Amino acid sequence: MNTTTLFDQAYENRKRPILKKVVDQIRPIYTAEELTAMRVDPINRAILSQRSGRGFVNRDLLETALGNLLECVAPGSHNVSETDYATLIENIEEIVDQLYAMIYQSLQAAQGQADPIEEVALQSAFALVSQLPRLKTRALWNRFASLKDPAVWDAYLRNAYGLDEDDLASWIFSPIIDDAIEARSFAPYETFLADKGLELALAYQMQLVASAYPGWRVLFYHDIAHALTQKGEIETFDCTPIPLLPRAISELGGRYYQADIHPETTIADANFLEHPHRGLTTGQTGVIGYGCIIYPCTLGGLTERARQRHPTIGNFVKIGTDATLLGPVVIGDRSTIGSGTDIYGFVETGTGCQIASSVVLGTVRSGARDPGKIILGDHVRVGDGTIVENSTELDLIIPDKSEIPARSHIVNDGFGNPKYARE
Repeated sequence: MNTTTLFDQAYENRKRPILKKVVDQIRPIYTAEELTAMRVDPINRAILSQRSGRGFVNRDLLETALGNLLECVAPGSHNVSETDYATLIENIEEIVDQLYAMIYQSLQAAQGQADPIEEVALQSAFALVSQLPRLKTRALWNRFASLKDPAVWDAYLRNAYGLDEDDLASWIFSPIIDDAIEARSFAPYETFLADKGLELALAYQMQLVASAYPGWRVLFYHDIAHALTQKGEIETFDCTPIPLLPRAISELGGRYYQADIHPETTIADANFLEHPHRGLTTGQTGVIGYGCIIYPCTLGGLTERARQRHPTIGNFVKIGTDATLLGPVVIGDRSTIGSGTDIYGFVETGTGCQIASSVVLGTVRSGARDPGKIILGDHVRVGDGTIVENSTELDLIIPDKSEIPARSHIVNDGFGNPKYARE
């Protein structure tokens, strides 16, 4: 790369009018307090212009750029080095330059120097920055969803309010937080706290999550990586999928948080990743709804074919530790998957299913043909240690509201009905 031309006058001339327009659009999402708190780490332009290896991005610089984007969605939450206060337009310009250089280098590494990539890089950089209002809202709801963790009522908060542990143990927070997520308003939770004289608890809990919880940061990394995989017009900017860079971002998420989230996984917001540092894996074609609680688990694939091969998770689903979901599994809204449960193949659950721990639920190929599905109706309960398998070509259908006792073994009776092989 020619280090004298990456940030040349032609680039400045193209950037300047777009910069002002984008900053004017995003300025309303910030309070005066947030603008004062925002600190962005600059990177020397000569360093930004340097090629790394075959021209791809230096990981340390990428980490700085991601930290700066994080600062834009949660001002004051990123531990940046001491920098002087800068205006919003100065901060956004710094971030645009960093993104432009990294996207440019990614394109160059994949396409070579002959292709005209300057405009693509500029459009993509501004397309990402123009999405800050959406990204900021998603990050906020991901932080709020983390309040489902009882640990946000820590020793400091309990002492500050003189809370009795027995009373605290009787409070049920999660459904109230789900109501707030569904309504897209903090009001239900704020009312709950106010009724107990705990109006100031929410601010402390949100600060605790922003400062010390990794899950929302993992999801923010994913949001950036996912945005760089999109194609089409976004906020008047033409987007094209960027090579290399999205996977590099997801790898950074894996390095720092042990959460291997593929950049093309579709993930809604208001999700709580509990202890992601213990290991979380999602795949390229996976889908995760909103309001979920996901413990360390594997949401993987079974086939090497380029098709829908990863799980689709509904809204308000809870997935326990060490659960493994493989293949085009579909989990219905408000279902629970217990710890250590294996679900694989062509399996679909209805709404509100309760699948306990150490359950095996899967389809088994017999011969050359694919097996039929296992379809659980709404509100089915499956007890601990149960095995449900289907090796026939007919779908195995478990009726609505069925209750399968613990340690049962269920197969297809040959007509699509459940048969207890043993109990």
